[in-house]
Amino acid sequence: MNADRSYKPGGDAQVIARIAKEYYGSYRNMFEVHGWPERGEKMMTSQQSHVVQVYGSVRAFEDLHHRTTNLMFPMEAIYAAPPNVWLTSFYGFGPWNWGFLGFTQETARRGFIENSAPGALVVIYGANKAADDERYNVIGILQCSHETGHAQQFMSPAEWLKKETNPDSKGKWNYAVKVERAWRVTPETRMSVRDFAPDATANEAWQHIGARGEKINRKEADNILKLDLQEVDVYGQTPLLHASPGSAREILAPSRAGPVSQSAYSVRESEGPKHLYILRLSGDANAFLGEPANGHLIVKAGFSRSPKSRCDSLNSAFPNLAFKWEVFHSGVEHGLDAYPTSAHALAGEKAMQNVLCEAPHARSLGGEFFLADPIQINKAWEAGNKTAGEFKQ
Repeated sequence: MNADRSYKPGGDAQVIARIAKEYYGSYRNMFEVHGWPERGEKMMTSQQSHVVQVYGSVRAFEDLHHRTTNLMFPMEAIYAAPPNVWLTSFYGFGPWNWGFLGFTQETARRGFIENSAPGALVVIYGANKAADDERYNVIGILQCSHETGHAQQFMSPAEWLKKETNPDSKGKWNYAVKVERAWRVTPETRMSVRDFAPDATANEAWQHIGARGEKINRKEADNILKLDLQEVDVYGQTPLLHASPGSAREILAPSRAGPVSQSAYSVRESEGPKHLYILRLSGDANAFLGEPANGHLIVKAGFSRSPKSRCDSLNSAFPNLAFKWEVFHSGVEHGLDAYPTSAHALAGEKAMQNVLCEAPHARSLGGEFFLADPIQINKAWEAGNKTAGEFKQ
């Protein structure tokens, strides 16, 4: 094994020790995540050879575990002193529609910001109004920034309308903190919140936990590592192209064992120029809906670096039968330049979705999916591109 000469003698071992503690919590966790077999004292003598074999050098290992933003890595949040991990309740888990952590009182949001660091993990359990199989069970995890705003900024127009027409949610949770990443807990590994966080829930102050959140201790934060997780989309963030479930130790690690690019559990579309698109579902819309479509089309409105690839990705999850997605409108096919950032494209996407919520010519089918007549779809396309083109950061 060749030593990494970019460090002073012993410096490579110090770097590995620091990363093992800060990002994996311990040598054992680091070895388990990477599938390295040694345990006990043997870990110390074999660690550098493993790192060099997998990452190429200790320097490359350090670079892959270097934060490029002020957000803590998830494992780093778990093993911070004290843990940068909170507990709260939701009626359900849907960050692909609600890309924020919401508070009804501004003072509660301020308390969260003042007592957490960017990258905080927020463990979500089902509140008393959640579905039967989610109620008082841990169902998901959010990673929050410290960017704040109004709830409407971080959700689709259709979801905002649904929220404000529901008496249980109207006017609530509007003091928002932006979510950066999210993971669902696989149904098979859900834990009772009382078992997950016995100290935080000892007084059964459910209303307080739901309204303000509760920081959890090290032992409780460690229980995250007993779960299996799957990363999911967050509204307003670049969509995931692929995400497989796995153990929390593997899913929350800052990088995957080698080579990283060939064995990632989730793949997110890279940042950069984006095109708007509207896809339509071909096939018998009446049969698909289970009710008359009245000549309307089932469409999906969004943005991507490659609308055709996004369409192909959706079709790969469908059996090769009577239904498939087709590109109805895209910037590429219309000869339009890509918009320079995701922020431009997101503004255009929201404008399209606003138009696609306008009854009687269209209605939401949930998320980015709508039922609309062709004229309304064309109006949405025009509105989206106008908004994206005029957007200023």
